[in-house]
Amino acid sequence: MIDKKEKNIIRYRYGEANFTYVEKFDDVEKAADPSNEGELVEVKVNNIKWDFTKVKRETDEKQQ
Repeated sequence: MIDKKEKNIIRYRYGEANFTYVEKFDDVEKAADPSNEGELVEVKVNNIKWDFTKVKRETDEKQQ
């Protein structure tokens, strides 16, 4: 008999981190206004601190 259930283990990691979000603008006034969004250049994540981890089992039914 073929088991048609696919088992997945999902891990959730909760914590804190500092990040730097870098955007590119073509105008100084646009860049100075916090409500404007520029072109994303990069995001740097630093100082990750994990508080706790939660593991959960998920079962999905697959149809043939």
